[in-house]
Amino acid sequence: MTAIDERFREACRIAVAAGERALDRYENRGELTIESKGLQDFVSAADREVEDYIRGELSRLFPDDAILGEEGGGDEADRVWVIDPIDGTANFLRGIPAWGVLLAYVVDGVTEIGLTVLPVLNEVYAARRGHGATLNGRPIRISGCTEPTEACAAVSFSFKQTRDDITGTMGWLHDNGIDMRRIGSSAVILAWAAAGRVDIALIVSCNSWDCLPGLLLVEEAGGRATHYADGCSLLERRPVAACTPALAASLQARFAGLGLDAEAPAT
Repeated sequence: MTAIDERFREACRIAVAAGERALDRYENRGELTIESKGLQDFVSAADREVEDYIRGELSRLFPDDAILGEEGGGDEADRVWVIDPIDGTANFLRGIPAWGVLLAYVVDGVTEIGLTVLPVLNEVYAARRGHGATLNGRPIRISGCTEPTEACAAVSFSFKQTRDDITGTMGWLHDNGIDMRRIGSSAVILAWAAAGRVDIALIVSCNSWDCLPGLLLVEEAGGRATHYADGCSLLERRPVAACTPALAASLQARFAGLGLDAEAPAT
């Protein structure tokens, strides 16, 4: 077993176990302590507990790997695990099932492993670079959509973006006849793009921990996706997107910095 084989196996186990812990807290969310990090930006005791569990397991198994998490922070490194313990915390706290646990392994800026667990939906998405993407162990593929007027886009934005950013994005989608959904979780919309449930996932401004697993899922499912670390630190926010190959050019032309025209990293 290679080092990456071992990491993939353990990442799958850890992410599923973390999802079970998060689900237990979700089902008892009325007992949680909640804090505000900003306008409509929340963190709960569940976020911290789940991240602490993941960090503990990774530190025990792979002590030489760095860790970067949404709640616990960290730094970039040649080999780093990136954690979002609960993506879609607002949904989680309201009892909306669209939220997930995210875990990625990044080597020299390239995401090699990505796990997205959607506990309420009983869905485990897994990808390893060069080995395809799966949902509950079965291979998945992006949709075959080629025309904007037949496409459905899932979008994500927050109060961190300006009104002009948001209305500009929505207006362009509307003008091009693209149907729209706003789900409230980057993890969910990227996983659903990989599974062919939506044709475009567009996130106006994103943190690395919100999207690295999902971007890899889409690539490994045959789609086009932003390569996060191209010209950007894992500690910086940036716009990201994922879509079918036929829709990439029009998205890239409208939204600067998506990198959908870049070559995929070598495996």
